[in-house]
Amino acid sequence: MRMHPLTPAMCLVLFAACSSSSSTPGGTGGDDGGSSSGGEDSGGSTVTEHGLVYDYGTFLTSGTLVAVPGLTVTDGDETATTDATGNWSITLPLSATLHPVVTGTSKGDPYSNLMLPTATAAASDVDWGNIIFPDVSTFQLERVTLGSDDAQAVVHVVTDLSGACTSVAGGVLTVTSPPGAKVNYFDSTGYPSATATSMVDPPVPGRPVADIFDLTPGADITLSVTHPTCHLAAYPVTVTGASLTGQVTTKAAEPGDNNSAMNIVLE
Repeated sequence: MRMHPLTPAMCLVLFAACSSSSSTPGGTGGDDGGSSSGGEDSGGSTVTEHGLVYDYGTFLTSGTLVAVPGLTVTDGDETATTDATGNWSITLPLSATLHPVVTGTSKGDPYSNLMLPTATAAASDVDWGNIIFPDVSTFQLERVTLGSDDAQAVVHVVTDLSGACTSVAGGVLTVTSPPGAKVNYFDSTGYPSATATSMVDPPVPGRPVADIFDLTPGADITLSVTHPTCHLAAYPVTVTGASLTGQVTTKAAEPGDNNSAMNIVLE
């Protein structure tokens, strides 16, 4: 990733993307939980990554975070299963590249295939926090609302705040490359909005603030952000133990109900 400051309130960032199967931090995670096929921590030579998986659709209809048990989280050769609280954890070598993928079926309800951003471990504990993502039917409805092309990629943008930046409100995202990519913002309740022209603060940590859609799968993403007072942090940037590299995996939405998470940090 390369970052080029434009003005004190605007900057341009290049997200390197790939189309192979791999995988935002944001919000507040819980204690390690769920089942994992990873090994035990041996004196600082490993990293344990974990997060909390919640249902996107239920939050929209009730405003309540409802955990999703029984989903599979894969990172490299390791897998974990979300427990009754939506919690999961995987232990990997400290030098491993982290790119978890969340998918599977919970209580008979199939979920989409979510690819989290690529990171390395800045600490022995990496907390991916709230992971709020849709089941298949909700993701299909989201794409109908967006009017997106199923042969193109969909990326959910999640924000973290750092330093003196206390709000994302008023921030404007512009995708300058690849051509044809579009941005849609979420409203304060978490619904995609056809009329919003800038970001609003998410109702809960980890909830995406925008979609990037009709995005060429595998293409690098050049994204500019204009904000009244904040600017994008340079990459790599560390959030809750994860050193975000600026890489995000993108695949066509179909087949596979694929969607990606991109984390940006405003400071």
